[in-house]
Amino acid sequence: MTPNTHLIASLLFVAVAAAQTPPLRRGVSVQMPVTTNAVAVPDADMADSLIVAVTYRGAIFLEVTRVTPAQLSGKLKSELDGHPGKSVYVKGDERTPYSTIAEVLDALRTAQVNATTLVTEQRDPTDASYVQPKGLEVALLPPPDAAQSIILRVGNGQTSDAELKQQAQRDKLVVLEVNENSTFGEVVHAIDVCRAAGAKVFLATPAK
Repeated sequence: MTPNTHLIASLLFVAVAAAQTPPLRRGVSVQMPVTTNAVAVPDADMADSLIVAVTYRGAIFLEVTRVTPAQLSGKLKSELDGHPGKSVYVKGDERTPYSTIAEVLDALRTAQVNATTLVTEQRDPTDASYVQPKGLEVALLPPPDAAQSIILRVGNGQTSDAELKQQAQRDKLVVLEVNENSTFGEVVHAIDVCRAAGAKVFLATPAK
């Protein structure tokens, strides 16, 4: 191979890599929960995706604009109008009280969002310059076969991981009823266990 051929091949490699790696987008930094069973969600890095971030202090952002739950619902309705297949991703701080996340999820329900993906960190560290986002999908509206689901509690009196996994494997449809004092990290952990067992998860309103 001639020097010119080497140069052309190198340039082509760089061009292909650049095309496959989306540009870094602006966002709000939070300490996301760590999971082991999340799946790749490359669309979360696309320019037209919708990212809702919730900080440790409970501040809510749509992209980089701070909003109230009511404002979030209105803005999402406007963004999703005519784009029914557009996805909404939630990036919450693991230390945030789940009651704050629940307000965000209620805003999504009001905007007629049926499901969302919770973006998470992974246990497998990498030195790569670009790490593809991963997340866990959850249902926000009761599934049609909810009567056949099992309700499991997160927070006070919550089910152990082993029992949670066993029941999720058996029932395949899990309704997580979350105590208002739980953290977002505790809830995501429970979802992670259920998804590892192959179950679909629906997040109910926090239990009082």
